[in-house]
Amino acid sequence: MAWYAELKRRKWYCINGIDMIQLYKRKLYDDWYNSLTDEQKQRLEEYRKAKAEKRKHDAEIALARIRMMFNAMNQATHGRMGDYMESARLMNKIILPSKY
Repeated sequence: MAWYAELKRRKWYCINGIDMIQLYKRKLYDDWYNSLTDEQKQRLEEYRKAKAEKRKHDAEIALARIRMMFNAMNQATHGRMGDYMESARLMNKIILPSKY
């Protein structure tokens, strides 16, 4: 552990192009995973699968909400949202000029 702390402090973790911190973390994870029983490994896999499904479900809900917002804006602008967005971009350029 002192070796890991010293590498992190000095940022000398890339030795010959190999990220030693990542290698060390991988070794710790492999040691931990190998110490699990088969039942624990199965529960971990189920947990990961449930987490991935939840992430996918949340992404689908977010996309559905974005589509609903786009449709509402499109109806409010009578199908000319692109024109309004271009006008808003031009106004932003006028109001907030770039420093570069």
